[in-house]
Amino acid sequence: MTPKRQRDVGDSYTLEYPDAELVVGLVCAVGTDYGEIRLSLEDLLRKFGYTPQTIAVSSYFHRLNQKLNLGVRLFDSPEDRRISSRMNVGNKVRKITGRSDFLAFVAASEIARTRKWSEKQQMLRPEPKRAHIVLTLKRPEEVDTLRKIYGSGFFLVGVFATEEERLKALHAKNISKDNARHLVERDQDEEMESGQRTRETFQLADVFVRVRNGEYKGQLERFLSLVFSDPYISPSPDEHAMFLAYAASLRSCSLARQVGAAVSTPAGEILSVGCNDVPSPGGGLYWPGEGDARDHILGEDSNDSRKRDITDQLIARFQKQFGIKAKRSTFKKIFADSLLYEITEFGRSVHAEMDALLSCARAGVSPQGSVLYTTTFPCHTCTRHIVAAGVTRVVYIEPYPKSKAKLLHKDAINVEETDSGDTEGDTLGVQKKRRIPFENFVGIGPRRFFDLFSVSLSTGYTLERKKDGRTLKDWLKRPRVPLLPTSYLHRERYAVKEIDSIMRRAKRSR
Repeated sequence: MTPKRQRDVGDSYTLEYPDAELVVGLVCAVGTDYGEIRLSLEDLLRKFGYTPQTIAVSSYFHRLNQKLNLGVRLFDSPEDRRISSRMNVGNKVRKITGRSDFLAFVAASEIARTRKWSEKQQMLRPEPKRAHIVLTLKRPEEVDTLRKIYGSGFFLVGVFATEEERLKALHAKNISKDNARHLVERDQDEEMESGQRTRETFQLADVFVRVRNGEYKGQLERFLSLVFSDPYISPSPDEHAMFLAYAASLRSCSLARQVGAAVSTPAGEILSVGCNDVPSPGGGLYWPGEGDARDHILGEDSNDSRKRDITDQLIARFQKQFGIKAKRSTFKKIFADSLLYEITEFGRSVHAEMDALLSCARAGVSPQGSVLYTTTFPCHTCTRHIVAAGVTRVVYIEPYPKSKAKLLHKDAINVEETDSGDTEGDTLGVQKKRRIPFENFVGIGPRRFFDLFSVSLSTGYTLERKKDGRTLKDWLKRPRVPLLPTSYLHRERYAVKEIDSIMRRAKRSR
């Protein structure tokens, strides 16, 4: 059955929007060449019959600099000063406005500005088959705001390039190694409150694509085919295992964060899953119910409690030893910014990776030669056990800056994000070929797994895979999860009118 053609909002309400708009945001670290990504996205959208409209947030920085009297000098060259000056504008805009998501409002306002006005309905009209590409997002709050505005019609694309690739790209633009390194570090996570937060933003992506060797082309085409309802694309082994790791994380009631892990054979067979939570006597973790003694039941995080105790002891010793009369709050601020607050070993929870490996042990299944998927980069404690267990590959989504895994186990692991695989010295060189790759996840992210892979459980249209027992030669190319131009109030009014119409027809037919 062919769905009804989308009509103007208010003119005739409907629950079908086959020509719904799309909003696609890009997040990538500085030094990533996203220009080719943009062109590829635009070309692919045209193939699906959509008109792309690209909104580069940084193109509004000159105007914002003047209107808000920021006083930031914008440079067009050399390249390092050009990049740095635009970071300065973004940071100052967020600081002056007091909104970390301000640039998301700028993007949404520009999308609204391009709409046509309906005199009849006294409102802006939706633009059928229009795709808005927003370049580039640097704060988690920007993503949250765009998702609140555009709902399921917003997709975030995470564009991955290794640190080595990005540094080389910046150096090729005549940026010195030191300045390139500074830009990369600044972009990831600035100390200032209104600064860049690309690392935190990247992990929120709905799909992750890789720049290397043009891999993004096939990955973007596959992603958009799913967005436009291709019923014959199923999850890859990495996507399947990462989704199960994410599903396992939802079991966790940790007061710190939810982390999940899955152990798989190289062929994609799942051996075990695990999450971070408090172990239960007899094996495994506590489940809710009688006897539950997890941290949220006891009312505190033991690791945080221990760090407070250590801080109090240090303050008392400083005051006694040196006779310092400073306020305790001043001391606590100093210690909070130190390595003390990276301590993790006093927590009661088993980490997700360890829980998954211990599940293998309890079931009598060897993890040797396996692949471990984790929603968060492993800490150094888990890493030593991953190495000892014989895991041959680790895949993760969320970075974990506190982890000292690379520092402590550079002989045993190769972190793709920052490490080219080269080693220094004969001792490490012997191990080079045996090092375990820690790789960034590539593919459809867990948060849109159901929307894009399920034929019937998605929040969007139900998919059909056959007709009269045969596969379809062509599928109905429409956004699987349409961006609704109406509010729930509009849709309620449609339901009221529709039931009245149905009742009238039913009476006439009797």
